[in-house]
Amino acid sequence: MFFLKDVILIIVNKLNFSEEISNLLASLIVVILWIAIGIISIYIVRQILYKVFKIKDRGPRSLTIGKLISSISKYAIWFIIFMIIFSELEIDITPFIASAGVIGLAIGFGAQSIVKDFISGFFIIFEESFNVGDVIEIDSFKGTVLDLGFRTTKLKNWKGDVNIVRNGDINSLINFSKAESTAIIDFGISYNIDLNVFKTKMEVFIESIKDKYLVVIEPPKFVGITKLDDSSINMRIIAKTNPNEQYQVERDIRSDLVLYFKEHDIEIPFPQLVIHNE
Repeated sequence: MFFLKDVILIIVNKLNFSEEISNLLASLIVVILWIAIGIISIYIVRQILYKVFKIKDRGPRSLTIGKLISSISKYAIWFIIFMIIFSELEIDITPFIASAGVIGLAIGFGAQSIVKDFISGFFIIFEESFNVGDVIEIDSFKGTVLDLGFRTTKLKNWKGDVNIVRNGDINSLINFSKAESTAIIDFGISYNIDLNVFKTKMEVFIESIKDKYLVVIEPPKFVGITKLDDSSINMRIIAKTNPNEQYQVERDIRSDLVLYFKEHDIEIPFPQLVIHNE
């Protein structure tokens, strides 16, 4: 069988080094070349997977599967590369394989949690519990999924904190990206206001904003009175939005409300304490 090392050795021998140095130099060049081939192969496979899955066009599911296959292919390529290097260097790997089997069996008994992580990761990925880019909450930590692997999941919250969660520890979660969200806008008005007149004004307000926000998938709805508080009659507006867009919509509608109330002289009450003298 003709090996790459034989070709390199022929070239190196022309440099008139001793046999030992020539063999060492040829072996070193072989290792470097195959490692370079491994790096290039991983890059090419990653680019091919990116184009095949068209990650940007197909969304988070393709991104998740693409990253997973890319990760698996990386380990497979390195395994093949090192097997080729051992073969080129004429190293008998049979003892290593036998030893690895014994060590693997011993580790297996003490690595049940790792096995649990991998099994959980498998079901999370193929049951599509969540994907890369989804906003989820695990154990009170809410964030965007940065990476989803067989063993761990990485989340990043709005403050920039990154939480690495073992998949085997995920007993329950909330996925905020699976369905539409609801924007809830609570506000208060004065007890002095005429509710019938106010209802008419709110109908006009809702009509003015119903087409204002592209992320709102159903027209906003004025629910009405939700609570009779100490200093105000509390009201509520709700709106269905695209997943995770509700918070910005809430802020925007509150801003619209303040401007509308000022324009129509609608009082926004503040806490008051009424004392009666007897």
